[in-house]
Amino acid sequence: MNLEPTPPESQPDTPEEIALALFQSIPDVEAFDQAFWNELDEISEENHFTRAQTLLIDFEDQANIEFDKAAIDPKPKYVQGVLQAGQVYLITNLLHNRSQTLIQSQKVWTIGRHRAAALPLQDRKMSRRHAVILYADFNFYLLDLNSMNGSYVNGDRVKQRQLLQDGDRVCLGHTEFLFYVSQRSRTLDLIHPEVFSRFSHLESRSTPFVDYIDESRED
Repeated sequence: MNLEPTPPESQPDTPEEIALALFQSIPDVEAFDQAFWNELDEISEENHFTRAQTLLIDFEDQANIEFDKAAIDPKPKYVQGVLQAGQVYLITNLLHNRSQTLIQSQKVWTIGRHRAAALPLQDRKMSRRHAVILYADFNFYLLDLNSMNGSYVNGDRVKQRQLLQDGDRVCLGHTEFLFYVSQRSRTLDLIHPEVFSRFSHLESRSTPFVDYIDESRED
């Protein structure tokens, strides 16, 4: 089987463009992993941290990893995949402990210690080339790139690519986060103008609150 990537019409410049081009032309995960990071190393110099050796986790039972609820960060980490008005993007607080939106036109987000990754994380137990979140066929997937310590969804190790669903718990190296999917939106009814006026003017709390309900409506 020929595992050489098909040359694109234009040379990809970003990690995500390289990942998408190789993903479409190389079905084998191991070959994809090697080709992707070889290409990426050629366009980006690495700092000292990304060159550091990955720490190997010794899991006695890798098929049943339990999340320690008591050890969960008081500000839980999350990644949310959003599909809204035909646009697909991620929202996450994994970077700098602040929520931010990550828009990638090819809908591919790389994760690892490599500083050129879409989500570059300083986790010594995470591989430089760890995983990819991919949007395809109207779903989000997690693709493990043959990382040393593996990728886990709800305690199960990801073999090829794993469909991500709302509320899934993901573990990459020593990094744990919840994945959410938002594919629906709705427009809410306007509140009563007098109620809105009181909210917007921030009146004193000592003033009794009046619940303005449209009494003409019937249940």
